[in-house]
Amino acid sequence: MLAALGARFDPRHARYAAPDEATVRRVAGRVDGDLLDDVISSWLAHRDTSNTDPAETPPAAIAVDGKSLRGTFARTGGAGVHLLAAITHNTATVLGQRQVPAGNSEITWFQPLLDTIDLTGRVVTADALHTTAEHARYLHQRGAYYVFTVKENQHRLHGLLDTLPWHEIPAHITSGSGHGRSERRTVQLAPLGDFLGYPAIDFPHASHAFLIERYTTHHTSRKRSAHAALGLTSLTGRYAHPAHIGDYVRSHWHIENKLHWVRDVTYKEDQSRTRTGTAPRVMASLRNLATSTHRHTGHTNIAQALPHTARNTTRALTLLAIPT
Repeated sequence: MLAALGARFDPRHARYAAPDEATVRRVAGRVDGDLLDDVISSWLAHRDTSNTDPAETPPAAIAVDGKSLRGTFARTGGAGVHLLAAITHNTATVLGQRQVPAGNSEITWFQPLLDTIDLTGRVVTADALHTTAEHARYLHQRGAYYVFTVKENQHRLHGLLDTLPWHEIPAHITSGSGHGRSERRTVQLAPLGDFLGYPAIDFPHASHAFLIERYTTHHTSRKRSAHAALGLTSLTGRYAHPAHIGDYVRSHWHIENKLHWVRDVTYKEDQSRTRTGTAPRVMASLRNLATSTHRHTGHTNIAQALPHTARNTTRALTLLAIPT
């Protein structure tokens, strides 16, 4: 395995020698983080199968969201490492990652992150922080669609969406249960245009507004809760359907459940005290690589996939398509 990985051959002991832990640590702290992410993301993108034929299925979607590495925050305060990533909805493949410098906002790095990804015909989902006119224009120029949520702190836009006659618009209703609770979701979709007499929504390339309401009942406590979300999309035609919008909004949170949560819980990322140079970001990139590669091979539970891979030293190389 060391030979396959290109390790140094030690003629004195007639064997391949693994680099020392200190060597690995120093190298990780000096690697160009952007270059490493580009190489990993490009390799994963070539193995990704989520870009399906739009003529047959709804366009494939990409979720964008950020995560702070809590272990990099000094005990005395100060900024730590914050990473902005993009993953596919259905396969949870990481297509790109960028580090947001201290003092900068995720908004600034939204476009540089997506510049490295083929967006043609895809849908991009993001939380309300990224619901900006500039992002909407950028995605349209790249040939992509967007599904953005709008929160109350965006006062004018949220107010206009809230005044739409939702009581007159048919609702698409779904229900289900799991994880100790039952949930009923309603999705309403309102086409935008002056011809309808609705309030004018001045947002670039927006074709429809949507309202999603979620009613949850917890089985044990019988506690009930309700949540509503307003948003905008540029989807048109047959794919501007309440069922598709509901799926896109719900699947957006795969980036939390299938990437951030796995790195935190399975890999214990937030407990790591690695801080030197680019090492925190490099380790996060390698975790992205391992998680996405396992999912490509059909593993849905990464916590179970890791010991399975560790039982045979050649399995990791096989996952990475390295001849053994």
